[in-house]
Amino acid sequence: MQPENNNPDKKENKAKATPEHKSSPAASAAPATEVIADGSKAREAAALEVKNVDFARKLNSIVSAIFSRCGVPIADFTVSEPLSFFAKVNYNLTWNFKCRASDKPAGKISDETHVLSQTGLDEFTQKNSKELEKESDITKAYIKRLAEAKFTELTALAGQIMAFNRISAIGRARCKKCHGSKKAMCEICNGKGVITCPSCQGLSDSCSMCNGTGFINCDNCNGTGKVTCRDCKGMGELIVEREIIYDSESFKDIEISLSVPGSDKTITSFSKEDEKIILEAANFDDQSLGTEMPHGYKATFLGYAPCFAVRVNLRGETTPFDFILCGKSLKPICKPPLLDVVFKEESNILSSTLNIGSDDVDEKIVCVKALAGKAILAKTIRSIENYELDIIKKEAAKQGVTVESIIWENKNDLNNKAKLIKSTVREQLIDNVSLELMTNAQGFISKEFSRYFAKNLIDFVPLLMMLNPNTKTVWTAVSLAVWLVNSLAVYFVPTIACIFLCIGLSIAVCAFTSITLTKNWTYYSAVSSLRIRHKLRKVPNLTSEAIHSVRLLFGTILINVVLFVLYNYRGW
Repeated sequence: MQPENNNPDKKENKAKATPEHKSSPAASAAPATEVIADGSKAREAAALEVKNVDFARKLNSIVSAIFSRCGVPIADFTVSEPLSFFAKVNYNLTWNFKCRASDKPAGKISDETHVLSQTGLDEFTQKNSKELEKESDITKAYIKRLAEAKFTELTALAGQIMAFNRISAIGRARCKKCHGSKKAMCEICNGKGVITCPSCQGLSDSCSMCNGTGFINCDNCNGTGKVTCRDCKGMGELIVEREIIYDSESFKDIEISLSVPGSDKTITSFSKEDEKIILEAANFDDQSLGTEMPHGYKATFLGYAPCFAVRVNLRGETTPFDFILCGKSLKPICKPPLLDVVFKEESNILSSTLNIGSDDVDEKIVCVKALAGKAILAKTIRSIENYELDIIKKEAAKQGVTVESIIWENKNDLNNKAKLIKSTVREQLIDNVSLELMTNAQGFISKEFSRYFAKNLIDFVPLLMMLNPNTKTVWTAVSLAVWLVNSLAVYFVPTIACIFLCIGLSIAVCAFTSITLTKNWTYYSAVSSLRIRHKLRKVPNLTSEAIHSVRLLFGTILINVVLFVLYNYRGW
Protein backbone atom coordinates (compact mmCIF):
# COMPACT_ATOMS: atom_id res chain seq x y z
CA MET A 1 0.00 0.00 0.00
CA GLN A 2 1.23 3.44 -0.86
CA PRO A 3 2.24 5.47 2.20
CA GLU A 4 -0.64 7.81 2.99
CA ASN A 5 1.31 10.54 4.67
CA ASN A 6 2.71 11.67 1.32
CA ASN A 7 -0.50 13.37 0.35
CA PRO A 8 -0.23 14.78 -3.18
CA ASP A 9 -3.29 17.00 -2.61
CA LYS A 10 -2.12 18.80 0.49
CA LYS A 11 -1.99 22.58 0.16
CA GLU A 12 1.22 24.53 0.02
CA ASN A 13 2.45 26.33 3.12
CA LYS A 14 1.09 29.86 3.26
CA ALA A 15 3.76 32.39 4.05
CA LYS A 16 1.33 35.24 4.36
CA ALA A 17 0.16 35.83 7.97
CA THR A 18 -3.59 35.49 8.38
CA PRO A 19 -5.38 36.94 11.44
CA GLU A 20 -7.82 34.64 13.17
CA HIS A 21 -9.96 37.62 14.32
CA LYS A 22 -10.07 39.72 11.16
CA SER A 23 -7.11 41.83 12.20
CA SER A 24 -4.17 42.45 9.93
CA PRO A 25 -0.61 41.72 11.09
CA ALA A 26 1.90 44.44 11.69
CA ALA A 27 2.59 46.22 8.45
CA SER A 28 5.98 45.65 6.88
CA ALA A 29 8.34 48.36 7.98
CA ALA A 30 11.56 49.58 6.46
CA PRO A 31 14.59 47.22 6.53
CA ALA A 32 15.92 46.70 10.01
CA THR A 33 18.57 49.17 11.13
CA GLU A 34 21.23 48.95 13.78
CA VAL A 35 19.51 51.51 16.02
CA ILE A 36 19.67 50.54 19.69
CA ALA A 37 16.47 51.18 21.63
CA ASP A 38 17.75 52.83 24.80
CA GLY A 39 14.75 55.10 25.42
CA SER A 40 16.63 58.32 24.66
CA LYS A 41 14.22 59.40 21.93
CA ALA A 42 11.24 58.71 24.15
CA ARG A 43 12.81 60.71 26.96
CA GLU A 44 13.52 63.64 24.64
CA ALA A 45 9.98 63.55 23.27
CA ALA A 46 8.54 63.50 26.78
CA ALA A 47 10.66 66.50 27.81
CA LEU A 48 9.76 68.42 24.66
CA GLU A 49 6.05 67.81 25.22
CA VAL A 50 6.01 69.86 28.42
CA LYS A 51 8.81 72.28 27.59
CA ASN A 52 6.57 75.29 27.07
CA VAL A 53 3.96 74.43 29.67
CA ASP A 54 3.64 76.88 32.55
CA PHE A 55 3.48 73.93 34.90
CA ALA A 56 4.65 75.88 37.99
CA ARG A 57 1.48 77.97 37.97
CA LYS A 58 -0.74 75.04 37.01
CA LEU A 59 0.79 72.85 39.70
CA ASN A 60 0.03 75.37 42.41
CA SER A 61 -3.55 75.86 41.23
CA ILE A 62 -4.18 72.09 41.02
CA VAL A 63 -2.72 71.37 44.47
CA SER A 64 -4.61 74.32 45.96
CA ALA A 65 -7.85 73.05 44.41
CA ILE A 66 -7.27 69.61 45.95
CA PHE A 67 -6.78 71.08 49.42
CA SER A 68 -9.77 73.37 48.95
CA ARG A 69 -12.03 70.37 48.21
CA CYS A 70 -10.71 68.77 51.39
CA GLY A 71 -11.73 71.82 53.42
CA VAL A 72 -8.18 73.02 54.16
CA PRO A 73 -7.68 76.83 54.14
CA ILE A 74 -4.97 78.12 51.81
CA ALA A 75 -3.14 79.66 54.76
CA ASP A 76 -2.71 76.22 56.37
CA PHE A 77 -0.36 74.74 53.75
CA THR A 78 2.70 75.70 51.72
CA VAL A 79 3.83 74.26 48.38
CA SER A 80 7.49 73.80 47.46
CA GLU A 81 9.11 74.47 44.10
CA PRO A 82 8.17 71.77 41.56
CA LEU A 83 10.68 69.11 40.53
CA SER A 84 10.54 67.46 37.12
CA PHE A 85 11.44 63.84 36.44
CA PHE A 86 10.29 60.85 34.39
CA ALA A 87 8.31 57.70 35.03
CA LYS A 88 9.94 54.81 33.19
CA VAL A 89 7.68 52.34 31.39
CA ASN A 90 8.68 48.93 30.04
CA TYR A 91 5.92 47.83 27.68
CA ASN A 92 6.48 44.12 27.08
CA LEU A 93 4.70 42.23 24.31
CA THR A 94 5.17 38.47 24.21
CA TRP A 95 4.10 36.18 21.37
CA ASN A 96 3.75 32.46 22.07
CA PHE A 97 3.87 30.27 18.94
CA LYS A 98 1.93 27.02 18.93
CA CYS A 99 0.35 24.52 16.55
CA ARG A 100 -3.30 23.61 16.52
CA ALA A 101 -5.46 21.47 14.28
CA SER A 102 -8.86 22.47 13.00
CA ASP A 103 -11.35 20.24 11.16
CA LYS A 104 -14.14 21.36 8.89
CA PRO A 105 -16.43 19.33 6.60
CA ALA A 106 -14.71 18.74 3.28
CA GLY A 107 -17.88 19.18 1.24
CA LYS A 108 -17.80 17.92 -2.32
CA ILE A 109 -14.49 16.37 -3.37
CA SER A 110 -13.43 15.10 -6.76
CA ASP A 111 -12.67 11.49 -7.53
CA GLU A 112 -9.03 12.39 -8.13
CA THR A 113 -8.60 13.79 -4.61
CA HIS A 114 -6.62 11.47 -2.39
CA VAL A 115 -8.40 10.97 0.92
CA LEU A 116 -6.27 9.86 3.86
CA SER A 117 -7.47 7.24 6.28
CA GLN A 118 -7.87 8.01 9.99
CA THR A 119 -4.40 6.65 10.70
CA GLY A 120 -2.91 8.51 7.77
CA LEU A 121 -4.54 11.77 8.84
CA ASP A 122 -3.22 11.37 12.37
CA GLU A 123 0.29 10.70 11.02
CA PHE A 124 -0.03 13.74 8.78
CA THR A 125 -1.02 15.87 11.78
CA GLN A 126 1.88 14.71 13.97
CA LYS A 127 4.51 15.01 11.25
CA ASN A 128 3.51 18.43 9.98
CA SER A 129 2.93 19.85 13.47
CA LYS A 130 6.57 19.14 14.21
CA GLU A 131 7.61 20.56 10.83
CA LEU A 132 5.74 23.82 11.41
CA GLU A 133 7.24 24.21 14.87
CA LYS A 134 10.75 24.09 13.42
CA GLU A 135 12.54 27.39 12.78
CA SER A 136 11.44 27.79 9.17
CA ASP A 137 11.92 30.71 6.81
CA ILE A 138 8.28 31.66 7.30
CA THR A 139 8.74 31.83 11.08
CA LYS A 140 11.92 33.89 10.69
CA ALA A 141 10.12 36.29 8.34
CA TYR A 142 7.28 36.69 10.81
CA ILE A 143 9.68 37.41 13.69
CA LYS A 144 11.50 39.95 11.51
CA ARG A 145 8.23 41.74 10.80
CA LEU A 146 7.50 41.86 14.53
CA ALA A 147 10.96 43.25 15.22
CA GLU A 148 10.61 45.99 12.59
CA ALA A 149 7.04 46.99 13.45
CA LYS A 150 6.36 50.20 15.34
CA PHE A 151 4.94 50.53 18.83
CA THR A 152 1.43 51.58 17.80
CA GLU A 153 1.19 48.73 15.28
CA LEU A 154 2.12 46.02 17.78
CA THR A 155 0.10 47.29 20.74
CA ALA A 156 -2.99 47.17 18.53
CA LEU A 157 -2.44 43.40 18.21
CA ALA A 158 -2.16 42.70 21.95
CA GLY A 159 -4.49 39.91 23.01
CA GLN A 160 -5.15 38.71 19.44
CA ILE A 161 -4.29 35.39 17.81
CA MET A 162 -2.37 35.66 14.53
CA ALA A 163 -1.95 32.70 12.15
CA PHE A 164 1.22 33.00 10.05
CA ASN A 165 1.72 29.49 8.67
CA ARG A 166 -0.65 26.65 7.85
CA ILE A 167 -0.94 23.38 5.91
CA SER A 168 -3.96 21.17 5.22
CA ALA A 169 -5.05 17.78 3.90
CA ILE A 170 -8.23 15.81 3.15
CA GLY A 171 -8.84 12.71 5.24
CA ARG A 172 -11.14 10.61 7.33
CA ALA A 173 -11.62 11.58 11.00
CA ARG A 174 -13.54 9.91 13.76
CA CYS A 175 -17.00 11.40 14.23
CA LYS A 176 -16.98 13.71 17.24
CA LYS A 177 -20.63 13.16 18.05
CA CYS A 178 -20.67 9.35 18.24
CA HIS A 179 -16.90 8.98 18.81
CA GLY A 180 -16.72 6.37 16.07
CA SER A 181 -19.42 4.12 17.58
CA LYS A 182 -21.84 4.89 14.72
CA LYS A 183 -24.58 5.30 17.31
CA ALA A 184 -25.59 8.52 19.09
CA MET A 185 -27.73 9.08 22.17
CA CYS A 186 -31.44 9.27 21.50
CA GLU A 187 -32.58 12.84 22.08
CA ILE A 188 -36.20 11.82 22.75
CA CYS A 189 -35.47 9.70 25.82
CA ASN A 190 -32.02 11.13 26.60
CA GLY A 191 -30.48 7.69 26.20
CA LYS A 192 -32.74 6.03 28.80
CA GLY A 193 -34.72 3.88 26.32
CA VAL A 194 -38.01 4.74 28.02
CA ILE A 195 -40.25 7.79 28.22
CA THR A 196 -42.99 8.85 30.62
CA CYS A 197 -46.31 7.22 29.80
CA PRO A 198 -48.32 9.75 27.72
CA SER A 199 -51.61 8.26 28.94
CA CYS A 200 -51.24 8.56 32.71
CA GLN A 201 -48.18 10.80 32.85
CA GLY A 202 -46.61 8.20 35.16
CA LEU A 203 -49.18 8.79 37.90
CA SER A 204 -51.50 5.76 37.66
CA ASP A 205 -50.90 2.29 39.06
CA SER A 206 -53.63 0.75 36.89
CA CYS A 207 -52.78 2.28 33.51
CA SER A 208 -53.26 -0.26 30.70
CA MET A 209 -50.65 1.37 28.45
CA CYS A 210 -47.71 1.19 30.87
CA ASN A 211 -49.10 -1.55 33.14
CA GLY A 212 -48.71 0.78 36.10
CA THR A 213 -44.96 1.25 35.63
CA GLY A 214 -45.32 4.86 34.56
CA PHE A 215 -42.98 4.36 31.55
CA ILE A 216 -43.12 2.91 28.05
CA ASN A 217 -40.37 2.06 25.55
CA CYS A 218 -39.15 4.90 23.34
CA ASP A 219 -40.35 4.35 19.75
CA ASN A 220 -37.52 6.49 18.33
CA CYS A 221 -34.76 4.15 19.53
CA ASN A 222 -36.86 1.00 20.14
CA GLY A 223 -35.89 1.10 23.80
CA THR A 224 -32.13 0.93 23.16
CA GLY A 225 -31.35 4.57 24.01
CA LYS A 226 -29.23 4.75 20.85
CA VAL A 227 -29.97 5.86 17.30
CA THR A 228 -27.94 6.00 14.11
CA CYS A 229 -25.62 9.02 14.23
CA ARG A 230 -26.93 11.70 11.92
CA ASP A 231 -23.59 13.49 11.57
CA CYS A 232 -21.69 10.55 10.09
CA LYS A 233 -24.82 8.66 8.89
CA GLY A 234 -23.75 5.60 10.84
CA MET A 235 -20.27 5.42 9.30
CA GLY A 236 -18.39 6.36 12.48
CA GLU A 237 -16.17 8.75 10.54
CA LEU A 238 -16.34 11.90 8.43
CA ILE A 239 -14.36 13.21 5.49
CA VAL A 240 -12.86 16.49 6.69
CA GLU A 241 -10.32 19.06 5.68
CA ARG A 242 -7.82 19.19 8.50
CA GLU A 243 -5.85 22.40 8.72
CA ILE A 244 -2.73 22.53 10.87
CA ILE A 245 -2.19 26.14 11.87
CA TYR A 246 0.94 27.68 13.39
CA ASP A 247 -0.23 30.81 15.16
CA SER A 248 0.92 33.33 17.74
CA GLU A 249 -1.00 34.74 20.69
CA SER A 250 0.12 38.07 22.07
CA PHE A 251 0.21 39.03 25.75
CA LYS A 252 1.20 42.36 27.27
CA ASP A 253 3.00 43.01 30.52
CA ILE A 254 3.60 46.59 31.66
CA GLU A 255 6.28 47.53 34.19
CA ILE A 256 6.30 51.09 35.55
CA SER A 257 8.73 52.63 38.01
CA LEU A 258 9.41 56.15 39.21
CA SER A 259 11.63 57.79 41.81
CA VAL A 260 10.93 61.27 43.13
CA PRO A 261 14.12 63.38 43.15
CA GLY A 262 15.49 63.62 46.67
CA SER A 263 13.81 60.39 47.71
CA ASP A 264 15.46 56.98 47.93
CA LYS A 265 12.12 55.20 47.46
CA THR A 266 11.20 53.73 44.08
CA ILE A 267 7.49 53.30 43.37
CA THR A 268 6.66 50.20 41.32
CA SER A 269 3.06 49.48 42.34
CA PHE A 270 0.29 51.55 40.76
CA SER A 271 -3.50 51.48 40.67
CA LYS A 272 -5.30 50.86 37.38
CA GLU A 273 -6.21 54.53 37.20
CA ASP A 274 -2.60 55.65 37.78
CA GLU A 275 -1.33 53.15 35.21
CA LYS A 276 -3.77 54.50 32.64
CA ILE A 277 -2.69 58.11 33.29
CA ILE A 278 1.01 57.23 32.96
CA LEU A 279 0.51 55.25 29.73
CA GLU A 280 -1.50 58.11 28.18
CA ALA A 281 1.31 60.55 29.02
CA ALA A 282 4.20 58.28 28.05
CA ASN A 283 6.24 58.59 24.86
CA PHE A 284 7.69 55.34 23.48
CA ASP A 285 10.60 54.49 21.22
CA ASP A 286 9.45 52.98 17.94
CA GLN A 287 12.47 50.67 18.02
CA SER A 288 11.91 47.71 20.34
CA LEU A 289 14.30 45.53 22.27
CA GLY A 290 13.52 42.13 20.76
CA THR A 291 14.32 38.72 22.22
CA GLU A 292 13.73 35.42 20.46
CA MET A 293 12.50 32.58 22.66
CA PRO A 294 11.77 28.90 22.03
CA HIS A 295 8.49 29.01 20.12
CA GLY A 296 8.04 32.70 20.79
CA TYR A 297 9.24 36.26 20.62
CA LYS A 298 9.32 39.13 23.10
CA ALA A 299 9.43 42.85 22.22
CA THR A 300 10.09 45.51 24.86
CA PHE A 301 9.41 49.17 24.17
CA LEU A 302 10.92 51.77 26.48
CA GLY A 303 8.78 54.76 27.30
CA TYR A 304 8.98 57.80 29.55
CA ALA A 305 6.17 59.89 31.00
CA PRO A 306 6.95 63.43 32.21
CA CYS A 307 6.15 63.86 35.90
CA PHE A 308 6.32 66.71 38.38
CA ALA A 309 6.49 66.55 42.15
CA VAL A 310 5.81 69.17 44.81
CA ARG A 311 6.21 68.81 48.53
CA VAL A 312 3.33 70.18 50.59
CA ASN A 313 3.72 71.08 54.26
CA LEU A 314 0.52 71.16 56.28
CA ARG A 315 0.26 73.31 59.39
CA GLY A 316 0.58 71.23 62.53
CA GLU A 317 2.06 68.23 60.68
CA THR A 318 5.76 67.36 60.77
CA THR A 319 5.63 64.94 57.81
CA PRO A 320 5.18 66.62 54.41
CA PHE A 321 3.09 65.21 51.55
CA ASP A 322 4.56 64.45 48.12
CA PHE A 323 2.16 65.29 45.29
CA ILE A 324 3.02 63.71 41.94
CA LEU A 325 1.35 64.94 38.78
CA CYS A 326 1.82 63.31 35.40
CA GLY A 327 1.77 64.43 31.78
CA LYS A 328 0.88 67.65 30.08
CA SER A 329 -2.54 67.67 31.75
CA LEU A 330 -0.92 67.31 35.22
CA LYS A 331 -3.19 64.55 36.50
CA PRO A 332 -2.38 63.41 40.06
CA ILE A 333 -0.99 59.88 40.54
CA CYS A 334 0.16 57.93 43.61
CA LYS A 335 -2.19 60.08 45.65
CA PRO A 336 -1.09 60.55 49.28
CA PRO A 337 -3.65 59.79 52.05
CA LEU A 338 -4.16 63.48 52.71
CA LEU A 339 -7.60 63.15 54.29
CA ASP A 340 -6.30 60.70 56.89
CA VAL A 341 -4.61 63.74 58.41
CA VAL A 342 -7.09 66.47 57.44
CA PHE A 343 -10.06 64.57 58.91
CA LYS A 344 -8.20 63.34 61.97
CA GLU A 345 -9.92 65.85 64.28
CA GLU A 346 -13.38 65.07 62.88
CA SER A 347 -12.67 61.36 63.28
CA ASN A 348 -11.70 61.83 66.93
CA ILE A 349 -14.80 63.93 67.65
CA LEU A 350 -17.02 61.33 65.99
CA SER A 351 -15.44 58.46 67.94
CA SER A 352 -15.77 60.39 71.18
CA THR A 353 -19.45 61.12 70.51
CA LEU A 354 -20.17 57.45 69.81
CA ASN A 355 -18.44 56.45 73.05
CA ILE A 356 -20.41 58.95 75.12
CA GLY A 357 -23.74 57.89 73.63
CA SER A 358 -26.94 59.68 72.72
CA ASP A 359 -27.59 61.57 75.97
CA ASP A 360 -25.06 64.38 75.54
CA VAL A 361 -26.77 66.87 73.25
CA ASP A 362 -23.87 69.35 73.35
CA GLU A 363 -21.41 66.68 72.21
CA LYS A 364 -23.66 65.69 69.32
CA ILE A 365 -24.04 69.33 68.25
CA VAL A 366 -20.26 69.76 68.21
CA CYS A 367 -19.90 66.58 66.14
CA VAL A 368 -22.62 67.59 63.67
CA LYS A 369 -21.04 71.02 63.13
CA ALA A 370 -17.65 69.39 62.57
CA LEU A 371 -19.07 67.02 59.93
CA ALA A 372 -21.18 69.70 58.25
CA GLY A 373 -18.09 71.90 57.93
CA LYS A 374 -16.48 69.37 55.55
CA ALA A 375 -18.37 69.09 52.27
CA ILE A 376 -16.92 65.65 51.54
CA LEU A 377 -18.16 64.24 54.85
CA ALA A 378 -21.58 65.92 54.59
CA LYS A 379 -22.09 64.46 51.10
CA THR A 380 -21.03 61.01 52.30
CA ILE A 381 -23.34 60.91 55.33
CA ARG A 382 -26.28 61.99 53.14
CA SER A 383 -25.70 58.98 50.89
CA ILE A 384 -26.14 56.42 53.69
CA GLU A 385 -29.96 56.30 53.54
CA ASN A 386 -30.07 55.62 49.78
CA TYR A 387 -27.42 52.91 49.95
CA GLU A 388 -29.15 51.23 52.89
CA LEU A 389 -32.55 51.17 51.18
CA ASP A 390 -31.10 49.73 47.96
CA ILE A 391 -29.31 46.96 49.87
CA ILE A 392 -32.40 46.20 51.99
CA LYS A 393 -34.61 45.91 48.87
CA LYS A 394 -32.20 43.41 47.29
CA GLU A 395 -31.90 41.35 50.47
CA ALA A 396 -35.66 41.40 51.01
CA ALA A 397 -36.24 40.07 47.50
CA LYS A 398 -33.56 37.42 47.98
CA GLN A 399 -34.81 36.24 51.38
CA GLY A 400 -38.52 36.52 50.58
CA VAL A 401 -39.38 39.10 53.26
CA THR A 402 -40.75 42.63 53.17
CA VAL A 403 -38.62 45.75 53.27
CA GLU A 404 -40.58 47.07 56.26
CA SER A 405 -39.83 43.94 58.30
CA ILE A 406 -36.11 44.56 57.91
CA ILE A 407 -36.28 48.29 58.60
CA TRP A 408 -38.56 48.27 61.63
CA GLU A 409 -37.87 44.93 63.30
CA ASN A 410 -36.86 45.29 66.92
CA LYS A 411 -33.33 44.16 67.75
CA ASN A 412 -34.59 42.17 70.73
CA ASP A 413 -37.04 40.21 68.54
CA LEU A 414 -34.57 39.20 65.82
CA ASN A 415 -34.43 35.52 64.89
CA ASN A 416 -31.42 33.87 63.24
CA LYS A 417 -32.61 34.70 59.72
CA ALA A 418 -33.27 38.34 60.60
CA LYS A 419 -29.87 38.63 62.29
CA LEU A 420 -28.19 37.25 59.17
CA ILE A 421 -30.03 39.77 56.98
CA LYS A 422 -29.10 42.64 59.30
CA SER A 423 -25.46 41.54 59.33
CA THR A 424 -25.34 41.25 55.53
CA VAL A 425 -26.96 44.66 55.08
CA ARG A 426 -24.50 46.26 57.48
CA GLU A 427 -21.40 44.77 55.82
CA GLN A 428 -22.55 45.82 52.36
CA LEU A 429 -23.49 49.26 53.66
CA ILE A 430 -20.02 49.77 55.14
CA ASP A 431 -18.44 48.76 51.83
CA ASN A 432 -20.65 51.11 49.81
CA VAL A 433 -20.28 54.11 52.12
CA SER A 434 -16.52 53.54 52.32
CA LEU A 435 -16.34 53.54 48.51
CA GLU A 436 -18.52 56.66 48.40
CA LEU A 437 -16.14 58.44 50.78
CA MET A 438 -13.12 57.43 48.67
CA THR A 439 -14.88 58.65 45.52
CA ASN A 440 -15.82 61.97 47.11
CA ALA A 441 -12.22 62.32 48.33
CA GLN A 442 -10.96 61.52 44.78
CA GLY A 443 -8.59 58.90 46.16
CA PHE A 444 -6.79 61.14 48.67
CA ILE A 445 -7.68 58.82 51.56
CA SER A 446 -6.52 55.35 52.55
CA LYS A 447 -8.87 52.37 52.35
CA GLU A 448 -8.40 51.57 56.04
CA PHE A 449 -9.24 55.08 57.24
CA SER A 450 -12.15 55.34 54.80
CA ARG A 451 -13.70 52.10 56.07
CA TYR A 452 -13.21 53.10 59.71
CA PHE A 453 -14.80 56.52 59.13
CA ALA A 454 -17.68 55.01 57.14
CA LYS A 455 -18.48 52.58 59.95
CA ASN A 456 -18.61 55.42 62.49
CA LEU A 457 -20.80 57.57 60.23
CA ILE A 458 -23.28 54.70 59.86
CA ASP A 459 -23.41 54.25 63.65
CA PHE A 460 -23.79 58.00 64.20
CA VAL A 461 -26.93 58.53 62.09
CA PRO A 462 -29.34 56.61 64.44
CA LEU A 463 -28.05 58.68 67.39
CA LEU A 464 -29.16 61.85 65.62
CA MET A 465 -32.78 60.69 65.86
CA MET A 466 -32.63 60.83 69.65
CA LEU A 467 -33.46 64.12 71.37
CA ASN A 468 -32.60 65.12 74.94
CA PRO A 469 -33.63 62.15 77.13
CA ASN A 470 -34.79 64.60 79.84
CA THR A 471 -37.18 66.36 77.45
CA LYS A 472 -40.37 65.01 79.04
CA THR A 473 -39.29 65.83 82.59
CA VAL A 474 -38.18 69.37 81.70
CA TRP A 475 -41.36 70.17 79.80
CA THR A 476 -43.58 68.77 82.57
CA ALA A 477 -41.88 70.93 85.21
CA VAL A 478 -41.90 74.04 83.02
CA SER A 479 -45.56 73.55 82.07
CA LEU A 480 -46.70 73.19 85.70
CA ALA A 481 -44.71 76.25 86.71
CA VAL A 482 -46.08 78.38 83.85
CA TRP A 483 -49.66 77.30 84.52
CA LEU A 484 -49.31 78.13 88.23
CA VAL A 485 -47.90 81.59 87.50
CA ASN A 486 -50.62 82.24 84.92
CA SER A 487 -53.34 81.18 87.35
CA LEU A 488 -52.04 83.51 90.06
CA ALA A 489 -51.60 86.41 87.61
CA VAL A 490 -55.11 86.17 86.18
CA TYR A 491 -56.60 85.65 89.66
CA PHE A 492 -55.11 88.84 91.00
CA VAL A 493 -55.26 90.87 87.74
CA PRO A 494 -58.32 89.56 85.83
CA THR A 495 -57.97 91.72 82.71
CA ILE A 496 -57.68 91.02 79.00
CA ALA A 497 -54.26 92.67 78.96
CA CYS A 498 -53.04 90.32 81.67
CA ILE A 499 -54.27 87.29 79.71
CA PHE A 500 -52.41 88.37 76.57
CA LEU A 501 -49.35 89.11 78.65
CA CYS A 502 -49.49 85.60 80.13
CA ILE A 503 -49.86 84.05 76.69
CA GLY A 504 -46.87 86.04 75.42
CA LEU A 505 -44.92 84.94 78.48
CA SER A 506 -45.80 81.30 77.73
CA ILE A 507 -44.56 81.63 74.13
CA ALA A 508 -41.28 83.08 75.40
CA VAL A 509 -40.97 80.25 77.91
CA CYS A 510 -41.54 77.69 75.11
CA ALA A 511 -38.75 79.19 73.04
CA PHE A 512 -36.45 79.43 76.05
CA THR A 513 -37.14 75.81 76.99
CA SER A 514 -36.45 74.45 73.47
CA ILE A 515 -33.32 76.54 72.95
CA THR A 516 -31.74 76.60 76.41
CA LEU A 517 -33.20 73.94 78.68
CA THR A 518 -33.78 70.92 76.43
CA LYS A 519 -31.60 72.38 73.62
CA ASN A 520 -33.74 70.44 71.17
CA TRP A 521 -34.33 73.39 68.86
CA THR A 522 -30.63 74.29 68.84
CA TYR A 523 -29.86 70.63 68.16
CA TYR A 524 -32.46 70.50 65.38
CA SER A 525 -31.00 73.61 63.69
CA ALA A 526 -27.52 72.06 63.71
CA VAL A 527 -28.56 68.60 62.46
CA SER A 528 -30.83 70.04 59.76
CA SER A 529 -27.75 71.47 58.04
CA LEU A 530 -26.76 67.90 57.10
CA ARG A 531 -30.12 67.26 55.36
CA ILE A 532 -30.15 63.55 56.11
CA ARG A 533 -32.85 60.92 56.56
CA HIS A 534 -33.00 57.66 58.50
CA LYS A 535 -35.54 54.88 58.05
CA LEU A 536 -37.57 57.08 55.69
CA ARG A 537 -37.81 59.87 58.29
CA LYS A 538 -36.20 63.24 58.44
CA VAL A 539 -33.39 63.55 60.98
CA PRO A 540 -34.06 64.66 63.68
CA ASN A 541 -37.78 64.44 64.41
CA LEU A 542 -39.19 67.28 66.54
CA THR A 543 -42.72 65.88 66.83
CA SER A 544 -42.46 65.28 70.59
CA GLU A 545 -40.99 68.76 71.12
CA ALA A 546 -43.85 70.34 69.18
CA ILE A 547 -46.43 68.37 71.19
CA HIS A 548 -44.97 69.60 74.49
CA SER A 549 -44.94 73.21 73.25
CA VAL A 550 -48.52 73.07 71.99
CA ARG A 551 -49.67 71.45 75.25
CA LEU A 552 -48.09 74.23 77.32
CA LEU A 553 -49.63 77.00 75.19
CA PHE A 554 -53.04 75.34 75.03
CA GLY A 555 -53.02 74.79 78.79
CA THR A 556 -52.07 78.42 79.37
CA ILE A 557 -54.88 79.73 77.16
CA LEU A 558 -57.42 77.37 78.70
CA ILE A 559 -56.49 78.31 82.26
CA ASN A 560 -56.56 82.04 81.49
CA VAL A 561 -59.92 81.88 79.74
CA VAL A 562 -61.53 79.75 82.46
CA LEU A 563 -60.28 82.00 85.25
CA PHE A 564 -61.35 85.15 83.39
CA VAL A 565 -64.86 83.79 82.79
CA LEU A 566 -65.26 82.66 86.36
CA TYR A 567 -64.11 86.03 87.67
CA ASN A 568 -66.44 88.10 85.50
CA TYR A 569 -69.56 85.94 85.61
CA ARG A 570 -69.35 84.48 89.09
CA GLY A 571 -68.73 87.76 90.78
CA TRP A 572 -65.30 86.98 92.21
